[in-house]
Amino acid sequence: MKTVLATALLALLLHVAAVGQQPQLVIKRFDTAELVMGVLTAARVSGSIQYSAKCWGSALVPGSTVPGLPPIRWLEKPYPPNPVDTLRTMFSVDNGIVVSQGSNGIIRVVETGVQTDILRVRIAHLSFDRADPDYALDAVLGAPEVQSFMRGHSIGQPVNPFSGPIYNLPGMKRSPPMQGVPSISGELSDVTLADALDYLLKTFPGFWLYQNCETLDHQRVVYFSLFPVPGRMWTWDGTTLVR
Repeated sequence: MKTVLATALLALLLHVAAVGQQPQLVIKRFDTAELVMGVLTAARVSGSIQYSAKCWGSALVPGSTVPGLPPIRWLEKPYPPNPVDTLRTMFSVDNGIVVSQGSNGIIRVVETGVQTDILRVRIAHLSFDRADPDYALDAVLGAPEVQSFMRGHSIGQPVNPFSGPIYNLPGMKRSPPMQGVPSISGELSDVTLADALDYLLKTFPGFWLYQNCETLDHQRVVYFSLFPVPGRMWTWDGTTLVR
């Protein structure tokens, strides 16, 4: 057994020496968010990730959870000067993911075929009153047009079994913005949901996330999150991380 392992290790080392690079590791879940944020922060740009997956549990039954982010390849620093090229290499684990950069500078990571109809919903008016990232996102997702679209298309939202629905819709009790975290105020009119999310990136640089998934009982669920930098706390599958 030791001889087999030694032979395999020697073959790997010879391969690495031949290609002149370290073997690439596939990274999943939290590390994906951390590494993507590192690339965007280094390049001083923002982005969005849109993809599809399978949800565990039911959209209507407490206990539904949000699947992890798409796996990516780990790259050594320093990253290439072009963040688009870096992210293309990282997300090359999945040939269906396309990385591009729009004229506004925002980098898009989009899985081919993901259902994005909700991102095109037009919102008549939004108002932000000293909202931190979480509450700003709640204000966008709580827009009457967005909620009406979700009800009309039988779209569910993920549920945290410990705290209930992921989103805090308008009217729920809110705590003051976290100390040291930027806040946003102002008005926004006649925009799509995607436009509104892009607008938040101007105050909260980083990336927004959209996931379309199907539960085990074949119900559609959509999940949104905002990953701003610096200094914000977010939760994922019951685990709290602090940047």
